[in-house]
Amino acid sequence: MNRLFLLALGAALAASPAAAQMTGATLDFGHSFFTEDGDVAKTSLGGSAEYALGPSFGLQGDLGYAKLHGIEDDATSVALHGMVYVNPETAIGAFYGIEELAGDSVDFYGFEVGQKSDLFDVEAYVGRADNSGLTGSMMGLEGRVALSSGFGVGGKLDHLDIEGLDTTRVGLTGDYTLPNGLALTAEVGTVNADDLGLDGSEPYVGVGARFDFGRGSMFSRRNLTAVAPGL
Repeated sequence: MNRLFLLALGAALAASPAAAQMTGATLDFGHSFFTEDGDVAKTSLGGSAEYALGPSFGLQGDLGYAKLHGIEDDATSVALHGMVYVNPETAIGAFYGIEELAGDSVDFYGFEVGQKSDLFDVEAYVGRADNSGLTGSMMGLEGRVALSSGFGVGGKLDHLDIEGLDTTRVGLTGDYTLPNGLALTAEVGTVNADDLGLDGSEPYVGVGARFDFGRGSMFSRRNLTAVAPGL
């Protein structure tokens, strides 16, 4: 896979707007940090949009930006998902993306499955990362259950194993959706990554906001720095 795949999908979507119908979009903002060192933190902003290409196929595009306060650098990412709808609430997909950090870029790609309904959301992915021979694996699982009065709870697990970096993140999530549709989010968890200078597992806290247009996007944004609350 290469960057031409992204260009080809984007061009196909742009060339046939009548055949593509936006089914949902998501904008999100977040700030997370390690509890034992608040200077090691990450502030992120991004969005996703999903288009249906008929009843059985769809595309989702992701854009993301993150300020990594611990290393005083930025990360940007772009990804595209191609999806097959099993039913209106369930999709199987493949994704391909590029993330740039500190003047270097990494390609990543893989497969995913997700379900989004009024009561619960769940998704899982597995993939690979590649940068001039620097290869590794990525995988994750996350879910959310809607409660009464606008509240929701969930959890997530992400693992990244690239040469020189072996990181696992486990978190519990919660959110509250205001009447205007804006959801306030919170997350607590631990990261195990000796390669990031951590001593075994270290706790972190995250806060943020999310706004869904329509049903939102089927899949979460894919990027490599999502596994680390701060660098």
